[in-house]
Amino acid sequence: MNDETILWFDFETFGSLPRPWDGGRSGPYPRRDRPSQFGGIRTNHDLEVIGDPIEFHCRASVEEPPSIGACLVTGITPQDTAEGLEESSFIESVLEVLSVPGTTSTGWNSIGYDDEIVRFAAWRNLLPPYEREFKRDNARFDLLAAFRFAWATGRRDGIEWPTYEDGAVSLSLGDLAAANGIEDHAAAAHDALADVRATIELARLLRNAQPKLWNYAFGLRRKREVAKVVDKDASPFLLCDRGIGAARGHATIAVTIDRLDTNGRLVLDLHGDPAEILELEPRQLHARFHRLEPDLPRVPIRRVRTNKLPMVTTPKVLDTTSDGWQGIDLDPALVESRMTFVRENHARIRERLRLVADEPPEAETIDPEELLYSGFPSEGDARAMQAARKGGPEALRRFVRTAEDERLSQLAFRHLARVHPESLEADEKAQWALHLRDRLLGPGGDGRPRLQESLEAVEAARRDGADARILDDVEAWTRGMAEALGVEPPATT
Repeated sequence: MNDETILWFDFETFGSLPRPWDGGRSGPYPRRDRPSQFGGIRTNHDLEVIGDPIEFHCRASVEEPPSIGACLVTGITPQDTAEGLEESSFIESVLEVLSVPGTTSTGWNSIGYDDEIVRFAAWRNLLPPYEREFKRDNARFDLLAAFRFAWATGRRDGIEWPTYEDGAVSLSLGDLAAANGIEDHAAAAHDALADVRATIELARLLRNAQPKLWNYAFGLRRKREVAKVVDKDASPFLLCDRGIGAARGHATIAVTIDRLDTNGRLVLDLHGDPAEILELEPRQLHARFHRLEPDLPRVPIRRVRTNKLPMVTTPKVLDTTSDGWQGIDLDPALVESRMTFVRENHARIRERLRLVADEPPEAETIDPEELLYSGFPSEGDARAMQAARKGGPEALRRFVRTAEDERLSQLAFRHLARVHPESLEADEKAQWALHLRDRLLGPGGDGRPRLQESLEAVEAARRDGADARILDDVEAWTRGMAEALGVEPPATT
């Protein structure tokens, strides 16, 4: 299609605070990070800019205390977005931009972060989380994945690759931009449009330096192209994906064992010994597969989703560069030996993994705004949800009462309170106030009330000499949230 375009986009966010169900993992938390800015630039497939830059700001939430860490990184405080859009209108505007027919939406780590911001903001606001990704011949791409692929396959000529002190390659947007002469990015880094411009410049660099790799990687935005590689019976493939890590060259050799659903595949990572899967007791295999005991080593199993842009190709690409196999710490003889075992035991391995592959159920305490992936709404609920959003307060109230899915009932009430506060009745105002108090006073990651955690983080940053304007704004906003609810802010140390 001649009218296909690429929408390069980026979010800045106010971040969010930890929750007990995070299991001690530090942020960012794309399931609940609240957006502060969206920036986008559209190009054609020759990476020529079409039209004007797109920028929206999103007003800060009255439910979620802003993270001082996020605000210090972006330089955006809640007061800076006072003239921005309320989140419901903001994400509606974003979806309109991303849903233009023939659009491939992309950024830097967009599939790992920015796409999640879109999905969960849409979910919170009763909008379809996924449609813009595939309807009207749309697709998703991620330039970080393409650069990771270039490194892993040894297609590195024409690009300066920055490294950390230990010699590992840095794939950060800022480091790559600086190393490759995109000098104006550093002064405006973590501004959404500045990050978008730097991303486009790096895309042009990769396309010019490695045109064959660019075309192949860009083609993998269509999940059917990924499936052609990963679904070949008992055929190993090079897998370059998130989570493999720099120590292993960002890639491994894998083979598909089972198909989980339309997009999901269960694959063996041949960097590990597949015999281990048959040697472990089912209970041990389950614990190590789901990382229930983080101190135990991982089993050599990965989930691959064809719609999340894994970079996959034949292992033969490693034969064409001097450090191809060495770079991923494997050799063809070892891979063939392990593949012989897999072919001889494929059915046993598949049956063993089927016993443990189901995801553990989400904890009951998790907020419904974070439960997008706990199942699709029924067709009836999905239709009623859209009608309720468009129908105003009374339609939303009906949906609160009639939704089959308790998640949607709660989301609909919160949407009513956010978007139509003037329509709330006395009991609804009381319910909304209780929700706001719980958000502010509920436990954070270490059990302290989030209000206390937020203010103490501001004080810690103040002692470190952080930007006074940002510190004062975030503290004033957070204390204002407390005062609006009649809550006495705790003393900070």
